[in-house]
Amino acid sequence: MTDLATRYAKAESMLPHKMKRLITSFNVVPSWVGEGETFCYRKHTGAGHEFVVVDAETGTKRPAFDHVRLAAALSAVLEIEVDPTAMPLAELELRDDAVRLTFGAVQLEVALDSYTATVIGPVRMDEAPSPDGRWAVLQRDHNLYLRDTTTDVERQLTTDGVDGHAYGGMNDQVSTPVMRENLGISIPPIVVWSPDSTRFVTHRLDQRAVEMMHLVRSSPFDGGRPRLLSYRYALPGDEHVASAEFFVFDAVTGESVQAKCEPINMPFVPAIAYGWVWWSQDQTKVYWLSNDRGDHNVALHQFDADTGEVTVLVEESSSSHILYGPQQQDRNVRTLSTGEVLWWSQRTGWGHLYLYRTDGSVTTLTSGDWMVRHVVTIDEQARRVVFTAGGHDPDADPYLQQLCSVSLNGGEVTAITADGLDHATTPSPSGRFFVDVTSRWDTPPHSVLRDRTGAVVLELERSDATALYAAGWAAPERAVVKAADGVTDIYCAVYKPFDFDPANTYPVLDCIYPGPQISCAPLRFPLSGGTFTGAAMAFNYPEAYAALGFVVVVVDGRGAALRSQAFQDHARVSGNAVFVDDHVAAIEQLAEDRPWMDLDRVGIYGYSAGGYASARAILQAPDFYKVAVSSAGNHDNRINHSWWGEKFFGLTSDFDFGAQANVSLADNLTGKLLLIHGEMDDNATPHHTMRLVDALIGANKDFDLLIIPNADHFMMVNRAYFLRRRWDYFVQHLLGETPPPYRLDDVPVEL
Repeated sequence: MTDLATRYAKAESMLPHKMKRLITSFNVVPSWVGEGETFCYRKHTGAGHEFVVVDAETGTKRPAFDHVRLAAALSAVLEIEVDPTAMPLAELELRDDAVRLTFGAVQLEVALDSYTATVIGPVRMDEAPSPDGRWAVLQRDHNLYLRDTTTDVERQLTTDGVDGHAYGGMNDQVSTPVMRENLGISIPPIVVWSPDSTRFVTHRLDQRAVEMMHLVRSSPFDGGRPRLLSYRYALPGDEHVASAEFFVFDAVTGESVQAKCEPINMPFVPAIAYGWVWWSQDQTKVYWLSNDRGDHNVALHQFDADTGEVTVLVEESSSSHILYGPQQQDRNVRTLSTGEVLWWSQRTGWGHLYLYRTDGSVTTLTSGDWMVRHVVTIDEQARRVVFTAGGHDPDADPYLQQLCSVSLNGGEVTAITADGLDHATTPSPSGRFFVDVTSRWDTPPHSVLRDRTGAVVLELERSDATALYAAGWAAPERAVVKAADGVTDIYCAVYKPFDFDPANTYPVLDCIYPGPQISCAPLRFPLSGGTFTGAAMAFNYPEAYAALGFVVVVVDGRGAALRSQAFQDHARVSGNAVFVDDHVAAIEQLAEDRPWMDLDRVGIYGYSAGGYASARAILQAPDFYKVAVSSAGNHDNRINHSWWGEKFFGLTSDFDFGAQANVSLADNLTGKLLLIHGEMDDNATPHHTMRLVDALIGANKDFDLLIIPNADHFMMVNRAYFLRRRWDYFVQHLLGETPPPYRLDDVPVEL
């Protein structure tokens, strides 16, 4: 194998599905058993994995079962060879003297006294089961049905659902229709069951007036004519977006209660799917969060599940957008049994906690130039809330989460941890305990169980990354430089090439995702969970490019999340792609004391909004960026999700989406540009790239284009080919070498 082919193999080993073999216990994701204080988790051993069960009450852990005997039982009933160190089990459920599990598309139960396995039946992916497993909700022909799992008898709950006005449905534009069609899977109706399994809340989603988006599948898997896929997809400025009405259904009687209020704006991911709908502790009320277009006005609603009466408990308005936590999917809003509401707000410019009392008064619980990141647990009896914070310690990295607590009556904030690490937490259903996975970009994770005071109850796992280091990986360097304004601190990560020699110079790759809903520079060790990065880093894998011989830089410029409201709002108030100037300024400053960074060979790549950003950068700063690969880019937000553009940039009446679009700078292209898009991308549709192609042709510019048939926004079709083509482009045009004839292994689909 040639040296370059060896580097390709090393790069492939840095892809997540391969890297899992090089790190043990890289994350503990608890699966809590019912409403109790026992949980199970998958322990990664490098060669495979095993399952562990923890009793938080007693502070003990043990193997969940005899893995060899369980594998033998499964092998016997399924008539296949099952590896006890790598059982592909999902939805593992511990029961009295038995374990119920999902193996592939089959659900089984294994008696732990005799280790005999019984096939229960096929997995019903299209159902939403109740917590006790007695009931299951399914959707058929836009209506809801309830199945009694003990008798397998179904009852129809609704009869008036129609296309575009269905019960329990997902907004078309985020329902992943292409992925579901490609994989042959169904999604269950969107519901929230009451903890006692007696009732559930769902919505009836009205999309009838939303205009259509169209894709053409040119190469159907079974051949034949190209096929049209049309689905509802609202654009910024469209007259109509989706709305929803809420209903509570009784499992025994089938009777329903509708919320007595006007339909709720639901332009993107439904509130239930985001976790913005929940039950009261006594299970008599339902709460939901609502917003208007642009998210300038938000509210917390209380829905009486018996009468249908709706009361607005909290309202907030802003000239900017409003979040319920530092990143889009977060919810730092809690309702207490006392009727009080714990509310997270950036009203001062920083994310903090406020307590709304039943008498209408409001108590400020936290304040200052720092951010409350996540509410972990609330002890109502002790009147104390545990949360993670970024920047509370003025000497610490403001992006790292430390554990803190504060009284619900107000007062001083108490720091529970001060270790300079990032703390990612998962509480039990009661909140009495939580799993805390601590890590940092240069520190392998350490997982512990804590009680609601923050005290450590039990050590769970310590990660071992010896094999990862032996494979050539080195932790990125965390660096702080100034933004293009010369004033604002921005944070970066710098990955050195695996074969680094300070006497040499190396081409530089800018791995970009500009936000505004997330940040990207890594805060944690690979695979250790924590801060959501979504499409930002989903397919970017900076370690792989370092293995190929590049210096890779990740910059969180102005406009990204996890800092102040003003920092994030630069994407809105600047009116242009200010992040490009910040990235150029950052890389130039980093190179001042890193002479091995060759600024005559700077490239850039990104995916989704990073695809937009990488193309924008080579068009906006053509003298700095020489090569760009832009993948799945939303190059023109005028034809992107209405929610994305209107929330983070502004309504069409107050933001210039035309100037923001990459087509406006097509005349500027001088470097090498590869545009990649999945032909069936139902999120950032391929029309974005084709409009940029049209503009580049009109400007008489040379560029490269790769359209991948059947691929959706997650690039689940031919992902390995896509990754290799990105590598090849930079190896050829930035490294100046001829790519080897290398084929990556297929990348497994992990849902």
